[in-house]
Amino acid sequence: MKGLVEVPGAKLSVVVVFDVGKTHVKLLAIEPSDRRVVEAFQTENRPIEGPPYLHVDVETIFSWLIESLHDFFLRFEIQAIVPCAYGSTAALIDHQGLVLPMMDYEAEPPDDIKEGYALAAPHFDEVYCPINPGGLTLARQLFWQSRHFAERFERARWILPAAQYWGWRLSGIVASEITSLGAQTQLWNPRSGRLSDLANREGWSKKLPALKQAFDVLGPLQLPQAPNWFSESPPVLVGIHDSNANYARYLAAGFERFTLISSGTWLITFDSDLPLDRLDSTRDMVSNTDLQGRPVACTRFMGGREYCELAGEEGLASIPMMDDLRFIISRGTMALPSFTDSGGPFPGTGNRGRIIGPAPESPSERAALASLYVALMTAFDLDLLASSGDVIIDGSFADNRLFAGLLAALRPGQTVFVSRAKDGTALGASMLWGWPRVASLDLDRVASLEIPDLQAYAKDWRRCVESLT
Repeated sequence: MKGLVEVPGAKLSVVVVFDVGKTHVKLLAIEPSDRRVVEAFQTENRPIEGPPYLHVDVETIFSWLIESLHDFFLRFEIQAIVPCAYGSTAALIDHQGLVLPMMDYEAEPPDDIKEGYALAAPHFDEVYCPINPGGLTLARQLFWQSRHFAERFERARWILPAAQYWGWRLSGIVASEITSLGAQTQLWNPRSGRLSDLANREGWSKKLPALKQAFDVLGPLQLPQAPNWFSESPPVLVGIHDSNANYARYLAAGFERFTLISSGTWLITFDSDLPLDRLDSTRDMVSNTDLQGRPVACTRFMGGREYCELAGEEGLASIPMMDDLRFIISRGTMALPSFTDSGGPFPGTGNRGRIIGPAPESPSERAALASLYVALMTAFDLDLLASSGDVIIDGSFADNRLFAGLLAALRPGQTVFVSRAKDGTALGASMLWGWPRVASLDLDRVASLEIPDLQAYAKDWRRCVESLT
């Protein structure tokens, strides 16, 4: 990234996406006509332990963003800048900036907040999301901040979801946005399309700016560091929740009866056919809200994080092979949930994950076991959603051929595809510039793995897991 010089002549015209993930932060230049990533920079998203709580290192991220944007302005003609970010995160700001650090959603609330919020929380049938571990429920974060840091909380003029916070840092304009508020925050009622009773009762609704659509323009890029970067300042868009950005690509492509598996740190499964009243709060079934304001039934678990825990550092560098998988299954080695504090579809299993049977003997066997575990968890989530149409794997797990083939074998009545796009979230976010526009997708059909003992193994695994809950 250092030492780049401006190339004379015509510059390639791009849309720039600032993609803030829980694990990594990316800046991508995307050619808008064929949705091709022509350049991407990446850095780690490392939270700060505190005080006053685990929080996002926003200034380090912003400094990296400015340096990366400068490089992009040297080489590209930037049409627009689109922020997108993971959910369960918000900034409390006044006209000067943050009044409290932006809480990381893995911050652990004190006992009095857990107890107090349990009494104040909205009913599942209003918000269609449960109270999650740590700070994963955004409303519980705000409850904590408003009680333990009341004076500073009151100073806040605005509560900005994460994507809109970064939009404000780039444009100076505030907004709320529906996919960010509807991403299991307990601040949103997906049936009514309004803020929850809790948000109104606590007065937080007065601190949330007016709703704008993800593809609306906030304003021109306003950076004191960049007086000579451009002749005309590019617009900054409102931005979008990351998984919903990915889902938007399929809406733009005309997909209707399908199930999308958006994978990364979280594995979130979208299926718009299931009615909200069939969501099971104990199974981490939730509602998301798409960029057009429609509720979408979802399941979720921390598939990427659990894979890392199971595979281990050496396993992450290994490619799991069929022979490893057959060996794992033949010996009856099983990974049982859950390897993070979120139990996902199996309540009460958070941080109780363990391996039963003979332990894996090599890094590639650990990677095979991790692939098998995540595939079994995903297949169970598909059952919860009553998924019956085509299944599309998007994101990091689309590169895991063992996982994809296993899922196809576990879902014999459905056709499974993988997306070839490596940055589905960013590609979806880039489509907000000029939305709506027709999208074309590059999908490969997945061949089912032929493993004779797999179905019997899967039945045994489910019996073991159900006994835990």
